[in-house]
Amino acid sequence: MAELSSELSQEVLQNHRNFARRSYLSRMAGLALGFVMTAAVLLQNQSPMWYWIGPVLHCFVGPQIGWWLARRAANPREAERRNLLADHFLGGIWMVSMQFNLLPCVLTVSLLSMDSMAGGGGRLLARGLLWQLAGVLLGIAVFGWHWQPASTLPTVLACLPLMICQPILISYIARKAIHRLKKQSLELRHQSQHDGLSGLFNRTHWERLVRAEFVRFRRHGEAAVLVLADLDYFKRINDLHGHAAGDEAIRRFSAALNRVLRETDVCGRYGGEEFGVLLPLTSAAAAREVLDRLRRDLHEQPLLEEALVTASFGVAELTADVPSVEAWLRLADQMLYRAKHLGRDCVVVLGDQSAATVPGPLEAPPAQPSYSTFRMLGDPLKVAQLLSGLDMGDVPLALFDPSDRLAVANPAFLTLFAVPRDAVSFGDIIRHCHAQRVGPNVVSDDIEAWLRAADAKRRSQPQRNFLVDTCDGRWYRASETSYSDGWMLLLLLDVTDKSPSTRAPL
Repeated sequence: MAELSSELSQEVLQNHRNFARRSYLSRMAGLALGFVMTAAVLLQNQSPMWYWIGPVLHCFVGPQIGWWLARRAANPREAERRNLLADHFLGGIWMVSMQFNLLPCVLTVSLLSMDSMAGGGGRLLARGLLWQLAGVLLGIAVFGWHWQPASTLPTVLACLPLMICQPILISYIARKAIHRLKKQSLELRHQSQHDGLSGLFNRTHWERLVRAEFVRFRRHGEAAVLVLADLDYFKRINDLHGHAAGDEAIRRFSAALNRVLRETDVCGRYGGEEFGVLLPLTSAAAAREVLDRLRRDLHEQPLLEEALVTASFGVAELTADVPSVEAWLRLADQMLYRAKHLGRDCVVVLGDQSAATVPGPLEAPPAQPSYSTFRMLGDPLKVAQLLSGLDMGDVPLALFDPSDRLAVANPAFLTLFAVPRDAVSFGDIIRHCHAQRVGPNVVSDDIEAWLRAADAKRRSQPQRNFLVDTCDGRWYRASETSYSDGWMLLLLLDVTDKSPSTRAPL
């Protein structure tokens, strides 16, 4: 909080300095033109030379002193307002020295009032006029009372530059200030409507647009679909790869939404790793096609290099029997919950009997047994068929999905690796083995570097065989096979060839 307050204070201080800088430039120009006007009156009145000393100092030295004081003040804006009051006071004195020549005096009062009004409003103007009256009284005490309101032609001509240029200068400064305020207003409006991390609409504004679409449906019956999406296993991404990776996944998923969806579709960050999408003039079937294309995009262009990040989608089309926006959102949320219950990385559409779309089958080499996706591996019948087909009940066997999450493991694998109940990925299993000195003998002081090296070998060699020794002295020949959306690890006991050429890290 202290750092934020300091940053705000610095920003306010810089704004005050900018105000003082703009006033300094305006004052230099205005007083220089004002001196031309004053000099013409002094010449007209044939005033003595000592009359000239004050206007010369005020018009050419005064702006430099005022700028010097404003730059060093704790509050430059207040210092600049004091400079304006000083201009009023000194202007009152020079009005007396000009013997109340009407046109120059009116210009002096009006232009100084314009400056004060622009710089501090009516309150500063009232104070300025009081100081100007005080200057007039002091001027009368110094110069005496002389009344010569008539202006000669040279005096009128000398007033013209100030009459023309000073209002233009003030208008220019005011225009820049208005433009700057308008820009700041647009930025604040954008910040109030958008999420800072994803760049999408925030929840409040997105729900406002959803409500507007609901009203439009009630009036005109135009079709609309609501989608709630959630990044799968997002907490695990933050835990294993860090919050920076999680933030990057959110940014890239937002970019994927903008890339795949139409300009008329409305995307928003609903909260955390959950997103909302409004598809106007769209049917549920068309929404499914769009979301399947988005799912394929997430597989073909992964959000992170170190892990495959998928998403689940709940879809609810707006119909006449949906009583409210809240009910519409609740239906989409229920479909999202069902998508997660079915195994994630799928699209569930309200009222669709097919329930969900799922990724296509893993494409395994012909010599290897074929099996379905990670989701199908959740079917006990499919798992039983796979394991019985391999006839390897005593052989440690495990299947992992593209993000290295454990999909299936037989009891032999669970026993050999002493897999804990809370282990969800290959990395969790190996870290446990390394910490507890069980299972494979992981010889490394840096387990994370070891895991990165193993992952690099797996990516570069889709099919590889190597030796593994365990902490209890046994040796296995390991076979590791990678598929289009997963990989399998198989270990055979009683290895006879333990030559160094066949050894490799697990």
